[in-house]
Amino acid sequence: MRRIIRAGIVLLLLPTSAIASTVLAATDRLTPRRFHLRLQAWMMLRWCRFLAWTFGLRIRVRGTPQDQPVLVACNHQSWLDIVALGATLPGAFVSKAEIASWPMLGFFARSGGRTLFISRGEMRSFQALGGELIGRLRDGERVIFFPEGTVNDAYEPMRFKPRLFAAALATGCAVQPVALAYVGGDGAAFAPMNQTQAFVPHMMRFWAARRTEVVIDFTPVIKAEGDDPRLLAQEARRQVAESLMKLSHED
Repeated sequence: MRRIIRAGIVLLLLPTSAIASTVLAATDRLTPRRFHLRLQAWMMLRWCRFLAWTFGLRIRVRGTPQDQPVLVACNHQSWLDIVALGATLPGAFVSKAEIASWPMLGFFARSGGRTLFISRGEMRSFQALGGELIGRLRDGERVIFFPEGTVNDAYEPMRFKPRLFAAALATGCAVQPVALAYVGGDGAAFAPMNQTQAFVPHMMRFWAARRTEVVIDFTPVIKAEGDDPRLLAQEARRQVAESLMKLSHED
């Protein structure tokens, strides 16, 4: 029954999202860019908070989010990460291109206008995204991305890919590493995903959970200095790994 209720609520959101995307398209043409971006951020924040409530997510925040503009680098455990982070702070997300075609989540990602899609392995896609990232940061936005490049259900983060950290060096914007972990409630055991799990079966299984507690830990900001994005990536991963290790001992 819980699955049916949640699916029904999400379906009711689809026409609302379509109307909102039309409004956003109009404001993009008729209003200054900064106003349009602020409106996008406001709408995305409220969508994600409603989805978090619908899915039974209970979010606990540690640390202090850096004021915009900032590049946020977070470990990636599940599609739910986007909902949890989006409900916590406004920002544009970087996501793999295939998410745009996923049921429900893909529709919200496209309609909200806050997602930058990237085709993995395509150099032109990386180059175009790098330019868009720099533009968003220079516009004063917060950009959130998952430098592992895929989901990982372990407390030990995988290698952080350095390419997109170059946007912080190009703009002088700080990097804030963020550790995210599902720590409590009956949904915490299967909220994280691994690379073999498909989105729809995982979503349907998760929707049966009553409550899931997620911790989002905003670790200290890293200044964008030098010219080597690999050093930024390594330090960001170190801080995230340290935070996740502490959370694993609390679990």
